Amino acid sequence: MTSSRTRAFAACLAFAGLVACAERDAPPQAPLDGGEPLLTAEPVAFDADGLTPPLSIPPFAGESVALWARSEPGTCFALASLQDARGRTWVDRREAGPYCLDCGVRTSMAQEEALFVLPGGEGFTPGEGFTVRFGLVACETLTPVKTAGAPRLQLAWLPRASPPERGRLSLRFLVSRHSMLLGNPERQRELLERLNGELEEAGLEVTLAAVAELPDAPAETRFWTTELAGLASLRDGAPPALDATVDIVFAGCLRYDDPFFGPPVPVDGFTPRVGGGAGPASAVFMPGLRCDAFGEAPAQWPLDASARVLAHELGHFLGLYHSVEADGTTDLMGDTDEQNIMNPHPSRAGARGWSPSQKRQMLSHPWVRAAPTPRP
Repeated sequence: MTSSRTRAFAACLAFAGLVACAERDAPPQAPLDGGEPLLTAEPVAFDADGLTPPLSIPPFAGESVALWARSEPGTCFALASLQDARGRTWVDRREAGPYCLDCGVRTSMAQEEALFVLPGGEGFTPGEGFTVRFGLVACETLTPVKTAGAPRLQLAWLPRASPPERGRLSLRFLVSRHSMLLGNPERQRELLERLNGELEEAGLEVTLAAVAELPDAPAETRFWTTELAGLASLRDGAPPALDATVDIVFAGCLRYDDPFFGPPVPVDGFTPRVGGGAGPASAVFMPGLRCDAFGEAPAQWPLDASARVLAHELGHFLGLYHSVEADGTTDLMGDTDEQNIMNPHPSRAGARGWSPSQKRQMLSHPWVRAAPTPRP
């Protein structure tokens, strides 16, 4: 897997109006796990309706594909249409909000850049080829906008032959002084073990690549869907990001500050975008302080509960939505019951386990590598 060059390219797509990447950040040429080399389309402009022209992904020998899309700073966009080679429509509009509730293939709104991982399943077969269009979204209101002019978009894609039967994902812990994990390698190890227990049914194993301290993290961080500067700044004191490694940031109090439906509410964990790997604050964030009782002492959350919430957030990072949303809308995966770990309340006793469709989605993420099959 050409992880370093792939990640560099995902973070440094060059097109008109942006500074070109250096030679070392050119697109990778080697295949990913037997897939095709990374391919790129020419940069395109959004038209007067706020839409790109149709962008075609040709047929490929594989079961899933990762799309990297990047626009210009301050631009938000979403997948506005998706039609497969048989003429079937899976996405037909830009919905208001951070993600599409009832699209046949669900994706999230992007801010500046994003990684979309599209596996086969539920009748969708990306290997036959498909056509996509992206549409502009207002970052402030999350509503579709019609405009033409400066914003441009670059698309790249990387097919994958098949997801591994068992996968391995690298993590890095970034630990603030507000977390019970600070300076406690034994507790970090125990959390990792319990996290692997939660992920075992999904065929996913996580390993800890590194641990770094964040001594200057604030006691409280507020954020919203497109107001992620506070979350992004939590990583400012950390060493440079590691290739194909998910950063888990153990912060202080975390409050979701919705400008339309206040007041700010504390969260047990947060992933800025369903489908991580590109875009602002691309990490998983976990609280270390209880928002209702500020103090110097970190909150002592039970490790089992922390592991389950962290597994839930990793599901989001790898492309999973809630099995049932707050308004009662259920996920469109036919084999996925509401009462699994992607329930909006993963700490509930009944919210356990993963469905085969959820497993396929997670293992299709390009940062997941094949893991050795355990011996009997």
